[in-house]
Amino acid sequence: MNVQNNGGAPGAASFYSVDVIELVELDANEVAAPISRLCEHLGMDSRSQIERVQDDPLLASGLSVLPVDTQYGVERQPCLRADLVPLWLIKISPDEIAEEFRPRLELFQRESASLLWQSFKPQGFSPEDVLVPPSREMTQAEQGYQMMTAMACLSRQQMMIERQIDLERSERGLGREQVVDPQARQMAQAVRVVANNLAMRSRRNEYNGVYQGLYRQFGISSYRNMPRGRYVEAMEWLDRWRGDIEGEPEPPPDI
Repeated sequence: MNVQNNGGAPGAASFYSVDVIELVELDANEVAAPISRLCEHLGMDSRSQIERVQDDPLLASGLSVLPVDTQYGVERQPCLRADLVPLWLIKISPDEIAEEFRPRLELFQRESASLLWQSFKPQGFSPEDVLVPPSREMTQAEQGYQMMTAMACLSRQQMMIERQIDLERSERGLGREQVVDPQARQMAQAVRVVANNLAMRSRRNEYNGVYQGLYRQFGISSYRNMPRGRYVEAMEWLDRWRGDIEGEPEPPPDI
């Protein structure tokens, strides 16, 4: 999510330069970032932003006061958990930051919206998108991006469903309300069986291969996006895959 001046209007948005995440000096190894530093690099008032974070329930959940190295020595300052910095950036109005940085923030926000849409769009939708053209016009790189985004979404949903199943097992008998869609749950369980069976033979993590097969066969980026008319077909397809694996001879042991 980068911008550079590519010879057009000053500050014109493009790629291959310093992006807004690098601009605020968010280090890959830090757990939380001082809000004062984030605001300083964007030309913003830190006091008003600290108040805004405190008023936002989600952002406030990642707010903590930590020791920070400053030019005056170590000071305790409000810091925002690193994974919430992109959400904070999305919520900022470009008018609030220094004018020279606005194109970077606007591009970041447009691309963030595009990534969210690619991850959660309903099955069959294909409107305008700032990152990819219509399917018939996609390059190989764009097709690869769309497939990997879909597999990442399937993986995330698999993880969430498995966590929910584990939580229900630990709280069994407490009358916990069922919150996972039954069909999504059953499909996630079938995927888990296939991936585990494959992993027992290959001795590798095989979830990615199962997600890739599911995406290529049915074109979904979420279990909940499976068309109702194809749910039974998908479950039978996974069951045949499981049967094929179990019918194969065991591989020779490692020597």
